[in-house]
Amino acid sequence: MANKKKSNHARNMLIARVIFGGLALSSIAWFCLSSYQSHLEFTDPSNVYGSWVEVGSPPYKTDKLSLSEKGVVRNHRLISTSFEFDGSNVFITTGSGVSIYKMSGNIRSPQLKRISPAIPPQTLVKEGFEHTVTSVSGGASQRRASLSEHFNR
Repeated sequence: MANKKKSNHARNMLIARVIFGGLALSSIAWFCLSSYQSHLEFTDPSNVYGSWVEVGSPPYKTDKLSLSEKGVVRNHRLISTSFEFDGSNVFITTGSGVSIYKMSGNIRSPQLKRISPAIPPQTLVKEGFEHTVTSVSGGASQRRASLSEHFNR
């Protein structure tokens, strides 16, 4: 009788281990699959599709950059037929070289900051979110404002 109890106990333990192992493996597989799906959604170029408007430039010199599956348009001119997006950076290759824009801001104020070429600095905000950015003027605008203030005293 004791031998039979031992046998049942061993069998129950084996069944419990198999069930627990199966649950653990399925949980790990689900986590990996959902992480991979999340990564694919994050690096999807459609996250940057749309029009981006330059911030802090005078109205007559504001750049507008449009990214789509058809290419890149700057100020109503096609500058590239494609671009690459790695989830945080946008790479645009033109005849002048490669421009790199880094995603910044947040979901309420999506922005692109040009990191290469670094000069002149440029920040763009997604069209429709212009009101979320305080106007950051460039150095020339700030100097003009300082001079105007100085001579108006």
